Amino acid sequence: MNITYKKFTQEDIPFYYTWRNDPEVAQYDQSGFLRPMSFEEVEEWSQILVNGMTYTVLADEKPIGTVAFMNLDQRNRHAELAIVIGDKNYWGQGLGPQLMKQQLEWGFNGLNLNRLYLHVFSFNERAQKLYQKMGFQHEGTKREMLFRDGKYQDVEVYGLLRREWEAQR
Repeated sequence: MNITYKKFTQEDIPFYYTWRNDPEVAQYDQSGFLRPMSFEEVEEWSQILVNGMTYTVLADEKPIGTVAFMNLDQRNRHAELAIVIGDKNYWGQGLGPQLMKQQLEWGFNGLNLNRLYLHVFSFNERAQKLYQKMGFQHEGTKREMLFRDGKYQDVEVYGLLRREWEAQR
């Protein structure tokens, strides 16, 4: 499978709309919208992706997800990472580590950042295992920050410094 990236544009919104309205995908979405959204709502919300450092992940030229650097702080050299594999046909195929390795390379070498961090829901154990495997350190817990499935859930914060990343390469 050939994985490539392209800047997220208006033409990617229909794919994002489909993923955004799939309950299995949306449960892990940081946007906070758990209800079905109209195309117009997704299109409006997606302007953040169009205008930001968000890239569409392509598997053999087919859009399957997104990766992003959010809250980029050039002065202090840090950013938040986000990865979404929206096409469930590609879940469980080992793409997470590949995408994360490329994100780390872009962040530390391409953008010359010193720190990358991310937020992950406490119930997303698969993602937490990936982040730990990639060298991220658990930095804290935002207690009961998320309301899902009728109860409050924690949000875990992970971070990775350039020197930690370089030491494990």
